[in-house]
Amino acid sequence: KKMKVNNKKQDIVASFNSALEGLLYTLKRERNFKVHTLFAFIVILLGLFFKLPLTEFVLLLVVVSIVLITELVNTVVEIVVDVFISEYHYEAKKAKDISAGAVLVSAILSVITGYLIFVKHFPAGWRNIFNNIANSPWYLSFTALILVISLSLIMKLLIEKKYSISGGMPSIHSVISFSIWTAISFFTFSEFPVISLLVFILAFWVAQSRVLRGIHKPFEVIIGGIIGVFLTTLFFQLFWR
Repeated sequence: KKMKVNNKKQDIVASFNSALEGLLYTLKRERNFKVHTLFAFIVILLGLFFKLPLTEFVLLLVVVSIVLITELVNTVVEIVVDVFISEYHYEAKKAKDISAGAVLVSAILSVITGYLIFVKHFPAGWRNIFNNIANSPWYLSFTALILVISLSLIMKLLIEKKYSISGGMPSIHSVISFSIWTAISFFTFSEFPVISLLVFILAFWVAQSRVLRGIHKPFEVIIGGIIGVFLTTLFFQLFWR
């Protein structure tokens, strides 16, 4: 009987270790899971910062968990399909697409739920944040823009050992997409912040797609987004008044 009890304990420990190994493997190998984990961490911190009621915080945890679970299932589907089907197969592709669609649906659900929860707790003054930025001195944005470009060139020199802005630095798609997000936010954030949120998601997807396709490195996309934000902000500070 003692042996059976010990075996059960060992089985439980082994199962826990296997589950932990699978989670760490996905976190290490799957870029999308890393992104979703980072956003989940940020959302939970925001929930603690705004001191959400228990029911709303639990609901937030549920939708965040759904996104992570569907991403894990999507990874399993992709691995299984790749193991058993070595050549291109239409049905295999559809299985992967449907699995990815489940992740997309859960992500959209989580964004909508998060917005409905957080919008009630954001301070009223935050709605004027873009108006306040537009009315701030233009030289602040100009100085920040010069610093960002200079730092990106210095990092490129240290990493790639050459002075150049060629080779994908910065990502023009990222510059344009985040420039559009910033411009739309100036016009809509004070009255309809959800529009700014939705456009930000689109801008993020554009930037992420450049990395996933291997066209740009994450650093090039991040610098492109920052440059797009500062350029648009500078334009509004100079001409919008």
